[in-house]
Amino acid sequence: MNNRMIPRAPEVCPEALVENIIESERVSAMTARALIRRGVSSAEEARRFLHPSELSLHDPYLLPDMERAVERIRLAIERSERICVYGDYDADGVCSTAMLAGRLTQMGAVVEYTIPLRHSEGYGLSEQSVRKLKERNIGLIITVDNGVSAFDEIALCSALGMDVIVTDHHSVGKTVPDCVAVVAASRKDSTYPNRYLCGAGVALKLISALNDGAYSDAELAMAAVATIADVVPLNEENRAIAANGLKYIESVPGFSALLEAAGWKQPRVDEQTVSFVIAPRLNAAGRMSTAMIGVELLLGTEETRLKEIAELLNTDNLRRKEAETEILEEAKRQIEQEGVSGHVLILKHEAWNPGVIGIVASRLCETYHFPVILFADQNGVLTGSGRSIDGVDLFENLSLFSHLYVRYGGHARAAGVTIEAEKFEEFKQLFSGQIESAYKPEDFYPSFTYEETAQFSDMTTAQVKEMRLLSPFGEKNPEPVYRFNGVKFMSLRTIGKDDKHFCSSVVQGESVLRVIAFGKSVLMNALQSAMDWDLIALPNINQYRGMESVELMWVCANASEEKNQLFNAFFEQRLYNGNCSNDKLAEWYFSLSSLVEAKPDDEAMRRHYRKLSALMSGENPPLRTLIRSLSAEELLALCVFTQLSFFTFDPEERSVAQNPERSQRQLAESPLYRMICQ
Repeated sequence: MNNRMIPRAPEVCPEALVENIIESERVSAMTARALIRRGVSSAEEARRFLHPSELSLHDPYLLPDMERAVERIRLAIERSERICVYGDYDADGVCSTAMLAGRLTQMGAVVEYTIPLRHSEGYGLSEQSVRKLKERNIGLIITVDNGVSAFDEIALCSALGMDVIVTDHHSVGKTVPDCVAVVAASRKDSTYPNRYLCGAGVALKLISALNDGAYSDAELAMAAVATIADVVPLNEENRAIAANGLKYIESVPGFSALLEAAGWKQPRVDEQTVSFVIAPRLNAAGRMSTAMIGVELLLGTEETRLKEIAELLNTDNLRRKEAETEILEEAKRQIEQEGVSGHVLILKHEAWNPGVIGIVASRLCETYHFPVILFADQNGVLTGSGRSIDGVDLFENLSLFSHLYVRYGGHARAAGVTIEAEKFEEFKQLFSGQIESAYKPEDFYPSFTYEETAQFSDMTTAQVKEMRLLSPFGEKNPEPVYRFNGVKFMSLRTIGKDDKHFCSSVVQGESVLRVIAFGKSVLMNALQSAMDWDLIALPNINQYRGMESVELMWVCANASEEKNQLFNAFFEQRLYNGNCSNDKLAEWYFSLSSLVEAKPDDEAMRRHYRKLSALMSGENPPLRTLIRSLSAEELLALCVFTQLSFFTFDPEERSVAQNPERSQRQLAESPLYRMICQ
């Protein structure tokens, strides 16, 4: 378990600021420090963070081109021109479309809306869609959640006599399309205080500008769903939109119908409800059928029809899960057949749904912790979706081979790329070579950020509940997780379907808590092999039969730093003093007497030697990897056979290798082995 455990900055918070926040907001020191790590620099900022208000929303007219957009829309309403709201097929696009189409209808506009089909029409405006809109006598097109890169399509609109207003939040280049207005906080010339509004956030601003600063509870609820679903930073203005909009989600008939169809039964709607119940179902329509039914759901009021649509969305989501499972299983089959070499995974298949491959790429990226790109083969054209990890910029590395692509785009962690099928092998070879040459093996170790190192005794029910004051959680405001050093795992057992998960008692000093680990049952043997681990976990409140208790949700674990230091010292000093650290190693080994044999016999040591030799038959493994992955008996054997010169330690590479000049020795020649056997 080679995990990089990284404390959130600042590691040491200013004591005076901590005390000011404690006194002002009546919170614990732990909560005050968490606020400081989220950018709070005064007691007043802490108050605004803990009590996000709609009054903090910025003036919509600070957005570029907002006045021009409002004037043109009002003119279109006055002239009874036909307006089309042109959206996108994800949750943000669905909410944006429903918000603006609904508001324009209330204002008396002649309005319709459309969202392209993901598989046959693709993202954003196209020549085909523009000509269809002209045939329907559209005079004004308003894009939501798309448009900033549609230069050619907007030029065609102008040539055909249709005006365009772009409202979008995606990255904008040096120039913007030539149209009536480009309302986007992400423009290079924008001075709007929040550059990270989602598409529905921009739509909310346009609605506010059209309505003298006002908007409805339903519109705020849709903006909140989109803000959470689109994973924009949940701080400052976005936090106010999300926190206040969550209160009104159940008042929107379409959302209520969707929650009922999903079988949701919780006391309140929160960001988890949006992320795992609402957003996947809105997204599923665009992946599996048409996102238009999502807009109909959000605009509808007739109960029977809403239930019907909600069931359709629920069915689409089930079909999406099935497609996801099929893609994952085929990907695993290919991996098993071809093996994994290096630190990138590039696979393709003709039966894969291009709308789902990104989800599977994300899951594989999480499993292997290196970049993954999956391609759906459609009539000789490969549509790819990739995911990457922190520190390995997917878009930047893809850009090096742009001459191979039909098109590509994205950012550091996620990207899309389309290539001709005959260029697949060339791309695979070049991209894989780039990743292997540009990065070191340790760059692919999983990294996890935690708030601070804590004790189990700090995790009272009152403290864990108080942390909910920081919600809604999301991008740039993660749910607080903590590092607990020197814990012992006891009474491990598998739980759930197919025994994929486990729960365990974890002991730190005299305190005992329960930890739940989803999808991590494969780690159980390793966790039982050593008594001391450093654990990162999310504290949570468990309610059972009216009783509340604190439990931990697993994030990651490493062999304890104390253990690492001990074995590092042994191998470093082994170069100069063959007897160094024997007593300390023996003390550590016997501390595990409840889990390991007290006195290993010769046969067991030889068995461990064979395993160690196999591990070193290829690349020489880093010492840190061996310390974390080997059992107590295997680590002891590693030290013993190193003393006997069967293995050698390279202090510069910090790796262990077989000694090609080893000769036959007796185990008793090892001082450590003699001490253990006494």
